[in-house]
Amino acid sequence: MPNAGAARRCGRATHVDLLTVVLAAMLCWASYTLSIWHNSRGAADSSVLGLVVGATVCGDADEELDFEARHAADDAGLSVSSGPANSRVRRALSSSGPAPAAAGTTVSRYRAPFPWPASRGVVWAGNSARGAKAAAAAANKWARVDGDMLRFTDAAAVRAYAYVVLRLVAAPVRAAVDVGAMHGGSWAAELMSRGVVTVSVAAPWGASDGAALVELALERGVPAVLAAAGGAPSRRLPFPAGAFDMAHCGRCLVPWHLHGGRFLMEIDRVLRPGGYWVHSGAPANGTHERAAIEAAAASMCWRSVADQNGVTVWQKPVGHVGCDAGENSPRFCAGQNKKFKWDSDVEPCITPIQEGAAPPREASAAEALRRDSETWTRRVARYKAVATQLGQKGRLRNLLDMNARRGGFVAALADDPVWVMSVVPATGGGDTDTDTLPAIYDRGLIGAYHDWCEPLPTPALSYDLLHADSLFTMYRDRCDMEDILLEMDRILRPGRAVIIRDDIAILARIKNFFTDRMRWDCQIFDGEDGSDDREKILFAAKTCCNDEDRDQEQ
Repeated sequence: MPNAGAARRCGRATHVDLLTVVLAAMLCWASYTLSIWHNSRGAADSSVLGLVVGATVCGDADEELDFEARHAADDAGLSVSSGPANSRVRRALSSSGPAPAAAGTTVSRYRAPFPWPASRGVVWAGNSARGAKAAAAAANKWARVDGDMLRFTDAAAVRAYAYVVLRLVAAPVRAAVDVGAMHGGSWAAELMSRGVVTVSVAAPWGASDGAALVELALERGVPAVLAAAGGAPSRRLPFPAGAFDMAHCGRCLVPWHLHGGRFLMEIDRVLRPGGYWVHSGAPANGTHERAAIEAAAASMCWRSVADQNGVTVWQKPVGHVGCDAGENSPRFCAGQNKKFKWDSDVEPCITPIQEGAAPPREASAAEALRRDSETWTRRVARYKAVATQLGQKGRLRNLLDMNARRGGFVAALADDPVWVMSVVPATGGGDTDTDTLPAIYDRGLIGAYHDWCEPLPTPALSYDLLHADSLFTMYRDRCDMEDILLEMDRILRPGRAVIIRDDIAILARIKNFFTDRMRWDCQIFDGEDGSDDREKILFAAKTCCNDEDRDQEQ
């Protein structure tokens, strides 16, 4: 921007001769050009911006997150700063102590979780009081309160149990779903340590308090979602057909025998052909439920593989040719070529298995995937260049990609000790216009369907980093942008960050909302293609302090 002296000279130019007007105008232009040049210089001459993505944002922090401030655009009335940010912005991705209440989401004393893998065995009890209560009430005492911590005491037992289950399955397992979030994510954590990508699912109601178990799993750094598995009526799980090699229920208390076996039909849908369903523990409703489970499994032509020491394993057929269970033969779902309605109720039918080998991937699809990987490798490299500590192992654990496309963002983080929930957004009525989620699972990743006009089925304070690529352009005419931003505030932990890629005009509005309404700290940068590209990157840090905390800090 022109300096103050230049502005005053421009104001007086109307009272002098033409030559003075021309000279003053040239001075204004030169000052403006100099400002643009200064803001667009390279990293060696840049100012440093730190984003608060740590936990003790209102107190002392161990380190700072450095941002390379390099941006040359001023569009849509946006002022892009390249100078140092305030002290609260500078502390990011670093500390691990207690944090005061967050702006927006009410948080009393949230503390940054222990880093992975230590978080597998211990969480702060105050971060999940409901989870600590559920653990204390559990009959087999899989965790105990130790001062202000909740320590999980089931590691050896779960490890031995996993050995038994995987021996009975006796087949490679790459992706699994744990219905019921056993022991607050213990089963999923054990499988992940064995290289099996696992997501825990539980209903936000019921005797086992699924919401508390999912909350504990997320605190431990384990993928988990809230879903209506076992509810009445039951919605579909937010996963594509054929997503998992194994589904597991360890004393999950789902009433499998009710509603004509629909819950098992939903398990059948998300299992890959030849996949396994593992059920352990005595059925909650005794022999009647066991008989109903066996009848439902037989009607879907599942094969009993093992039944030892309270662990029962069934296998889904690799094809439905010759599947004839007499009068109990399954009814196949019709309309398979229609768009998949991810948020509909579970239907009393099973998804037919396409016979024959899967067609080879077309060369054009493989080339598109290769280009996508190259693009996201460059983009993530840019993120890490601007926010250097994003590349430091152990700073983050739970990540959410709000518009995952083909999963390129996740794939570019393959060497980092993080997990990413890849969301394929719906753009109307529960349909997925471009359903890329099956391809994401084919890459060995996990994800879910979701409509961002609705709240995400997850507890508050679930994630360390939110990433949104062109999400607000996608939803521009569908729902209020502020509703999505408020939901992002709800699910993001205090002191953590969001990365938003979008058109500069949209980012200007988002920046104003974050700074004026939410009192977040944020800054906009050029992308990897430089200042001429209208697509920019907004880094924003959720400050942890409410007004009272801010007054005490000053």
